[in-house]
Amino acid sequence: MKINLFLYTFIFLSFLISKSYSNEIFFDSENIKIKQKGNMIFATNGFARIPSKNIKIEGDKFIYNKLISELTIIDNVKFIDSKKKIHIDSENLIYNQINNTIYSKGKTFVEFEDKYKVNSSNILYDRNFMKISSREHTTVNDHKLNEYRFQEGFLFNLIKEIISSKKTNIIDVNNNYYYFENSKVNLKKNEIAGKDIKVDFIDSFFGNNKNDPILKGKSTISNDEKTKIYKTVFSTCSLENKKCRGWELQSEEFTHDKTKKLFEYKNSWLKVFNKKAFFLPYFNHPDPSVKRKSGFLTPSFQNSKLLGQAVNIPYFYSLSNSKDLTFKPRIYLDNDFIMHSEYREAFENSNLISDFSLNRDEDNSHTHLFAEINGKLDNKTDYDLKIQNVSNDNYLKIHDLKQNTKIIEDDSSLTSHFKINRNIDKNTKFDGSFKRYENLSETDSDRYQYVFPEFNFSKAIELDPDYKGNFTFLSSGYQKNYDTNIYEAQINNDFNFNSIDFISNSGLVTDYSLLLKNFNTYGKNSSTYDEKNDHEIFGTALIKTEYPLKKQLKNSSNFIKPIVQARFSPTNGKDISSDSFLMDYNALFSQNRIGRNDMVEKGKSLTIGIEYEKQNSLNEKVIGLNLGNVIKDKKNNNLPSKSRLDQTRSDIVGSAFYNLNKNLELSYNFSYDRDLDYSNYDSIAVNLSVNNFVTKFDYITENYDFGDSEVISNETMINFTEEHSLSFNTTKDLSEDFTQFYNLNYTYETDCLSASLEYKKKFFNDGSLKPDENLMFLIKFIPFAEIRGTNNTILED
Repeated sequence: MKINLFLYTFIFLSFLISKSYSNEIFFDSENIKIKQKGNMIFATNGFARIPSKNIKIEGDKFIYNKLISELTIIDNVKFIDSKKKIHIDSENLIYNQINNTIYSKGKTFVEFEDKYKVNSSNILYDRNFMKISSREHTTVNDHKLNEYRFQEGFLFNLIKEIISSKKTNIIDVNNNYYYFENSKVNLKKNEIAGKDIKVDFIDSFFGNNKNDPILKGKSTISNDEKTKIYKTVFSTCSLENKKCRGWELQSEEFTHDKTKKLFEYKNSWLKVFNKKAFFLPYFNHPDPSVKRKSGFLTPSFQNSKLLGQAVNIPYFYSLSNSKDLTFKPRIYLDNDFIMHSEYREAFENSNLISDFSLNRDEDNSHTHLFAEINGKLDNKTDYDLKIQNVSNDNYLKIHDLKQNTKIIEDDSSLTSHFKINRNIDKNTKFDGSFKRYENLSETDSDRYQYVFPEFNFSKAIELDPDYKGNFTFLSSGYQKNYDTNIYEAQINNDFNFNSIDFISNSGLVTDYSLLLKNFNTYGKNSSTYDEKNDHEIFGTALIKTEYPLKKQLKNSSNFIKPIVQARFSPTNGKDISSDSFLMDYNALFSQNRIGRNDMVEKGKSLTIGIEYEKQNSLNEKVIGLNLGNVIKDKKNNNLPSKSRLDQTRSDIVGSAFYNLNKNLELSYNFSYDRDLDYSNYDSIAVNLSVNNFVTKFDYITENYDFGDSEVISNETMINFTEEHSLSFNTTKDLSEDFTQFYNLNYTYETDCLSASLEYKKKFFNDGSLKPDENLMFLIKFIPFAEIRGTNNTILED
């Protein structure tokens, strides 16, 4: 009995000694004071350690009250809890040994397990229950770069990694804002539960930085796989300077499927300008992080008297990371249909795109196939293969398939080819091709043209610097078959030398060029080439001198440049007197100003020109005038009679411009009779912009030597506001008093809603297609659906 009593007493005393030792605080400081019989300890500029708890505390001042077991640290406090893996930086900190709590006064930083960083103030850390709390505004950052803001304080359970708060703001890695009431955030499972949620996406989240996308809901549950929000309102529309959003989607349930990367909406009303417009039992679209996601694209509806009513429901299908398919069926309500698809695939060194369709009506089936693959055979060689085919001449136009795919660039003619381009070295290039053209407006075999092979070879030959110029060899050729039985072949070789500019002391700028051309042809049933092997050699020498002058005024600079070019070609030339050649000032001084590859301009000539330009103090062009004329020693009846290149003096050609200010720009290109008796060609362009009004007129007339034609066209745009605009364009043949078409379009467009009313009227025939007029209505809910309506009427002849 005495032994047991002694044993119990020993165990109890050992426990007291151990308990007392476990609470011991050891100070390491150069200045320690002990007062009040050892109950108060003061220390400065050091640290305190509690070995049994693996706690180390640094600070400027330490006050330890042994009676209440409370340690106070003041200024530059660093609390390191190695056992709990917590680090605290604070202004003032109080450690209560009895309750095992730490209270941090003022601004406080807490880091937990290198996963969470907390910025707050007046924080309470309970070591027993492993909880951190505060009533002040707090920010928590996790290792996934999300930021959590708690406006009215928080309670952080460090064991479960759950944070509770009355008001929570979350900023995710994409800089989107989430607002919650009475939320619980499970950081370990990445789950959130809360009420009265509001998601404020970044403006450009859905692809338009003018948007103000927002999502509101009554309650939410979110984890790594899904986010569910109930009683939601969603819109991408901005409210700036507006009474209400252009559209919004009110749903019973919204789900963000993070695995499928899909936004889903159940039992939704689409409201347009605060009025209910459409009910959608179910609706989904890829979330904005998806660049290539299978799903339905913008649907459309059209109504036409010519084609009837139809609905288009395109679907994008991602087959893999390197290939996808867009299925674009068009279903007519009279049971006709078009099965239209576009397929794309990326290979290691090439890309493929194809577009094909099948149309079935009551009597016939029609198809089209367009495909193109291009890429690299090696680092120096590119290739391009294009195939185009259609079973009916007007199929593409009737169904307006060109508007639905980028690969159809022309619905009047087809082009199929194989091209290869090779950079042999830095100075040598080669390209070759096989081509087939089909003119859909022609009949039978005359519609086809075959060009194979066609090639171009160029080589820049390096010369000694003493030659002061560069030498280039060019070779090109082709075989061509067209209009059923016409065959032509040619090979052209050019040896070309161009000097550098020589500048004299007086400021004259002179250069010269030499061309030797070897041209070889053969023709059959051709009006261009003889039915025999024809070999010709042409030569041309050019020397050009310019004298650029400048006069500097206070607010402007004037430039004037006289130009003289001497041309000499001693070789014979072909008879091209019947060519409808219009001489242009921009080509007046070029080596091949007649635009023919099979010959050069024979004889001797002197080309005279003068260029004038005025610039303002900002070096902006204000006014300019260019004039040019060709003078020959004798007539040459083989040259074009139009433009009078066959005479001793040609017509006078030129161009002019006048920029009155940023609002009015005028340009004029002309060709006058050499005696200034009349004008053969006039082209006038006027661009006028006043505030939100922009209009452009183009007027072209040809007279006398060039026939009799007069055409005017206009494009006008009026922006009433940033959202409302009206555009109009038309072309009229004045000589025939015939308007070709009218296009009138009214558009209302915001950051999230686009609606337009377009009226088109076409007066000319196009193959078997008759003149018609269309009235089209289009509305888009960006970035979602599109609804289209068309009223088409055939005009009587």
